[in-house]
Amino acid sequence: MKTKSRISLYSLLALATFGLGLRAAASSVADDLTGTLYAMRGVYQTGYAPAAWKKQFAGYDLNASFDEALNRTRASTDLSQADSRGILNNFIYAMRDYHTSISYLSTESASLPLTVQTAGGRFFLAYIERSKLPETTFPFQVGDELISFGGVPAAQAVAELQGRVVANVPATDLARAALGLTSRSGAKGLAVPKGPITLGIKRQGTERVSSVQVLWDYSAEKIAPRGELQGFLNAGDLGSAPASSLLRPMMDVRLADKVAAGSPFGIGARKTFTPDLGPKVWESEETNTFYAYIYKTPDRRLIGYIRLPSYTPENKTKAAGEWAAILTRFEGITDALVIDQVNNPGGSVFYLYTLASVLAQEPMAAPRHRMAITQADVKEALDTIAKYEGVKTDEDARKILTEDDLAGYPASYEFIQFTLNQARFTIAEWEAGRKLSQPYWIGGVDHINPAAKTYSKPVLVLINHLDFSGGDFFPTILQDNKRVTVMGTRTAGAGGYVLDVKIPNNLGIDSFRYTGSIAERVDGNPIENLGVTPDLPYEITVEDLQQGYAPYKAAIQSAVDGLTK
Repeated sequence: MKTKSRISLYSLLALATFGLGLRAAASSVADDLTGTLYAMRGVYQTGYAPAAWKKQFAGYDLNASFDEALNRTRASTDLSQADSRGILNNFIYAMRDYHTSISYLSTESASLPLTVQTAGGRFFLAYIERSKLPETTFPFQVGDELISFGGVPAAQAVAELQGRVVANVPATDLARAALGLTSRSGAKGLAVPKGPITLGIKRQGTERVSSVQVLWDYSAEKIAPRGELQGFLNAGDLGSAPASSLLRPMMDVRLADKVAAGSPFGIGARKTFTPDLGPKVWESEETNTFYAYIYKTPDRRLIGYIRLPSYTPENKTKAAGEWAAILTRFEGITDALVIDQVNNPGGSVFYLYTLASVLAQEPMAAPRHRMAITQADVKEALDTIAKYEGVKTDEDARKILTEDDLAGYPASYEFIQFTLNQARFTIAEWEAGRKLSQPYWIGGVDHINPAAKTYSKPVLVLINHLDFSGGDFFPTILQDNKRVTVMGTRTAGAGGYVLDVKIPNNLGIDSFRYTGSIAERVDGNPIENLGVTPDLPYEITVEDLQQGYAPYKAAIQSAVDGLTK
């Protein structure tokens, strides 16, 4: 789901002040980049909540990063749009924050009809789109090893791609680069290939490397770089409406990591690479938001499985109802539940809380956040109080709350009170002179209460390196409250809510993002950069990639056995 955030007074003034200093003659790329860097620094100085943590964790300093970007801009005598994007990418990604990103207006893209995955320091074909690569022309199979890519070793090709963005969490960066090897987009500000490319592939059971040439499926750039422009930016043209804010935040990442059609490795895909865990006795319909089924174990126990792809379904109320209905079915039939949350990009906080409530057996503590506060947040809080303080009953709440407010969360007098509590807290923090708040709960929701009907049996949650933001928070909440067992690899560690900024510019920037809060777990540790460590570690192996994930399946079943015996 694409979100937009307000252009606050600080960015308006930053651009206006700088714009007045620009000459009214021809504007160069360097001029445009300099003004944009000043504006972006203003946004981050005011609204970037994890700044102190980034200093402690990674030695990050905003002003030093800004000076480096500005010096690179000034040192260039003939700056191109591509050069400017390289400088902007380095400036943004130096924060080592998966939320804090930048996207560009670009139609250029290229992909190959296959997906590559990594295990044991090697790279393998994990999916082949046979409608485009039939065996007659591409006589290779899933599990065959990719040895070279475009004339260089596969590991080097992945490392080069990974190195184009400042390093963050190594395992997550590697997983993303492996996906990006066969899918490139100009929206990321990176070079997009075209034409043929030669792959060196070693079939299973042989030592011989065979070469094959495939063609990039290329879409050309239709948005040409700007030419010389007269005059300077009119700051009065700025403006954008929020869909994510302090009181109604989103927790998701914007990824351009697309994969071949039908691939089970897509971020947020309805089905994943997890194989069917046993003979099915029931399965959800294709039209259901969730791929779910009940399977029978060798000792004839019934276990539920549900895929949790993201926290941004098209219709959150409908999806929340489907989730509740499936888990109600499971409650009456199954002995345990497997929730498959791998490759999850996050999404709506309150939708996530709604899903978690169906697993709660008692009120579950929610994470607290330190939130960056501006005058705009105070105004939103004042407006919220004026709008909601007259609500006295659940019926009143149902009349005033909208789907955008609730995101599937039940409308109630209690929810209104939670919201009012956060609004009053925001105002009090501002009046106390704090621009970064003391720890507090999103929407004032300090505990997630059990839903009317809940699933009470043991639960295993599958996670991996490509779980971001809400994909960090869901297992965090359930693990901190000792409700589930978590299995897999640690999550990416995108630990706060995110806001988007759009500014008029001549560099082809669509928008950039920043993290407006930094969350802490029950033990006080941040989620940012640290993620969720599994209770039962499991790293995908070479054998998994070559044997249809049979070892992974066996490990899941062993974990389920441990929960039910």
